[in-house]
Amino acid sequence: MQQLRMIIRLPLMLLWTAAWWMFRLALWPIAFISEKADRQVRQWIVRSWASGYFPIIGMRVRVIGPIPKHPFFLVCNHLSYIDAWLINGLIGCTFVSRNDVANWPVIGIITRSLHVLFINRSNKRDTARVNVLIDHALKQNDGLVVFAESRISRGLDVEPFKSALIQPAVVNNLPVHYATIMYESLPGCPPASDYVGWWRPEPFLHHLFRLLRHKGFIATVHFGDAPLKGTDRKDLAIRLHQAVKQNYKPME
Repeated sequence: MQQLRMIIRLPLMLLWTAAWWMFRLALWPIAFISEKADRQVRQWIVRSWASGYFPIIGMRVRVIGPIPKHPFFLVCNHLSYIDAWLINGLIGCTFVSRNDVANWPVIGIITRSLHVLFINRSNKRDTARVNVLIDHALKQNDGLVVFAESRISRGLDVEPFKSALIQPAVVNNLPVHYATIMYESLPGCPPASDYVGWWRPEPFLHHLFRLLRHKGFIATVHFGDAPLKGTDRKDLAIRLHQAVKQNYKPME
């Protein structure tokens, strides 16, 4: 049964992605007319594309709290590449992602077309460049999401937040929304950390094949009741971390 699930689900994912990619290409000329309009189209496309993955991979989504409206600056914890599908499927947004994702097969091409911002996390100077792009995205009425831990965690706790990418919100006196992401396995499945979390040093496809073999999982996104503001990025990062951690249930 597990092998059959993967055999059915993988082609569905590829066909679904191909269909929306072709739709994205057809509407790409809008970018030459209006960047803001293109970003709005992209928000709709990426939300539809990502939410279509939910039933394919067996993800049952539970949302707690108010979903922020565009434009917004949102920080959350990071447990898997599935986080991006989950958040995008709910609100359609732009992510700050590690730079190697831009070179992944298929996914790299798609993410580059969807205004994803790539950062070289090993180069501290690159933060200043990305912060300029974040500021521009917000001025274009986009929603910006930052995985503030700066890496995927094991899921036992929420790791401290890095403050550098919160700087645009501080400079522009913007409220920062926050959300807590959690995953639970379904009855009869192994712990969520075994097949949902992507904390092991393993290739993307290796993890994806294991994920698709299981019948599914529960994803919970707990949005904060109200955004936080501050004039000091380090202090704001600490308060945001505490707020996200308060709602977090460790992934088994």
